[in-house]
Amino acid sequence: DAFTRVKKAIDDMIAQLLKEKADEIKHKDFCVDEFNTNQLQTEKKEREKQDLIAKIEDLEMTIKALTEAIDTLKAEIAEMQVQLKRAGEDREKENKEFQ
Repeated sequence: DAFTRVKKAIDDMIAQLLKEKADEIKHKDFCVDEFNTNQLQTEKKEREKQDLIAKIEDLEMTIKALTEAIDTLKAEIAEMQVQLKRAGEDREKENKEFQ
């Protein structure tokens, strides 16, 4: 009977469409889950990035402060060497005057 075949074809098409719908819903749910996971990972990595940037800035300030301290200490050493040389010269002068 022709109507039976048409009805069966329509039923088969409906079943196929329902299966496709279920597959698409499953795929959509998977995509939404993956998107959410990706978004969470992105936010976590962004926070880590900001923490590392802050740490880098802190370390750069520490390097700057230590470099300035080294320069100051080098200047103090140079000044002390000059004073030591002058003191030695003064001692020599006083020693010559004493003799």
